[in-house]
Formats: sequence, structure tokens, C-alpha cells
Amino acid sequence: METLLKDIRYGFRSLLKHPGFALVAVLTLALGIGANTAIFSVVNTVLLRPLPYKDPERLVMVWEDATRHGYPRDTPAAANFVDWRDQNQVFEGMAAIADTSFNLTGSGEPERLEGRRVSASLFPLLGVEPQLGRVFTAVDDRPGCGPVRSLDRSLRGVRAPPACHPPSRGRDGATHPSRRRRAW
Repeated sequence: METLLKDIRYGFRSLLKHPGFALVAVLTLALGIGANTAIFSVVNTVLLRPLPYKDPERLVMVWEDATRHGYPRDTPAAANFVDWRDQNQVFEGMAAIADTSFNLTGSGEPERLEGRRVSASLFPLLGVEPQLGRVFTAVDDRPGCGPVRSLDRSLRGVRAPPACHPPSRGRDGATHPSRRRRAW
């Protein structure tokens, strides 16, 4: 123990004799500690913290293998998903999701929005409730059903107050009322 104290005193005396070296050493330690803290914060947020859904450790994503066409992880066709869902004996539930984009029109310039097409079972499967409105129902999943939307917080007040339900224009040129709902 006495040797350790002598070594610490010798180290402090050496640092006091060379203040430039001491400053560089302290700055290097501060940068290293700061960088480690920042990296751990990102890793903790992205990788270690569980997803904000019900039973996140039980969520899996199933892909269709179309490697021969150049798509090793392909989104299944709607009919294939329906077959998988109806014949499922392994999973508690299944939901479909596909990336897409939409045009937001109305007052002002049209705007391109990134979005997802999802099946009605997605929100109950994830265990999330909307802050406003209702979740999708099986009726909304049927072919021929009018368009239904779920908007997240990022669109609040983009074109209208949150209570407004701006209509959208479909491919046929007809105006469809929007049932505005928030999912997160």
C-alpha cells in the first residue's frame, strides 16, 4: 500500500513539472470518456433498449425468398400473405407491412410522404393504441373498402389543425374523406 502511495505522489510531481503534457493527458482522457459515453448512448438506444411494443422479444419478420429473381428478402404478395395467415399454426398473429409513398394534396403545394401499407392486424399485434380515433378493423382490410389512414405525430398541423380530416384524391380522381388516426 505504501508503494502505491509513493507511485501516486511521484506521478503528480511529474505532471506538475510538465504542465503541457499534463494538459494533453487530461484532454485525451476527457475526449475518450466523452466519446465512450456518446457511443454507448447510441448503442443503448438503438440496440439494447427493447422496442416500445408488447412482448418485443417475440416479434419476428417473415420474408418471401425470391433469390432467383434477385430479391432474397422479398415482401410477399397479398395473396401469399393471406395464405400464410390462414394456414398459420406457429405464430400468435400475423400482420402485413410494405413501404410505399403517398402524395399529400389539398391546400398548398403537393408533398411526397413516405409511408407504409399495413394490414388491420398490425396495431393489435404490436399492442399499440391510437391517441386519436380507432385502430384498423377487419372491414378496412376488405377489397373495395375506402382508403383509411393512420397518421403519426410528425404530420400534426402540417396542413390543418389535428382535429381536421383533409380529403385525399384517389387514382380515379374522386375525393375520399380521410379518417385521421394516430398510431403512436
